[in-house]
Amino acid sequence: MLLLEEQRSLIEKFVRSNKNFKGNEDLFEDFCSEAFQKSYMIFNSSSNINKIESYVSKVVHTSILSVLKDSGRIRRTSEGFVPTGEIKVPEFTAPAPLKSEPLAPSFILDFPDPKETVEEIIITKDCLQRIADAVCVIHKEVPSKLFLDLFRLRYIDGYKQSQIAENLNISQSEVSKRLLQLSKLISNFLDGGKS
Repeated sequence: MLLLEEQRSLIEKFVRSNKNFKGNEDLFEDFCSEAFQKSYMIFNSSSNINKIESYVSKVVHTSILSVLKDSGRIRRTSEGFVPTGEIKVPEFTAPAPLKSEPLAPSFILDFPDPKETVEEIIITKDCLQRIADAVCVIHKEVPSKLFLDLFRLRYIDGYKQSQIAENLNISQSEVSKRLLQLSKLISNFLDGGKS
């Protein structure tokens, strides 16, 4: 397992090198905190820093976008993320209701970034796919623990533990316990064992 200082240092390095950091330096701690929260499971699942660097880089990028979006500094438009000062406000139309589809037993995570090299995209997709595959295998072995739902709600949908507990009708301490179990099971799976 990587030391906390190494994890923090790696995240800070990627935050400072991200193109969206310039001009938003005042949110540095928020960027790091969000990225650490989202990458906690992967840090605990592997001791090899080379295996996780591309994943952490992508997590940092999406964390920065998330913080900037939450702080009102950027907004998603049809052209992508745009600083709020540059957005032309169209006429209001009510959004379509969101559809919640159940997560299939096997799924593929896709986080394309056109600025990445083909090699980086392949490495990132491979790493994320291995984690997703591990979760699916673990879920099949112990479906009663709802590991697949926990993974989807926490790491794909970004729910807080309290929201997950409410959604799955279990206690928040049980959510924490199962997320820790899942992290260890994924680590074992990625290190060659199945569970």
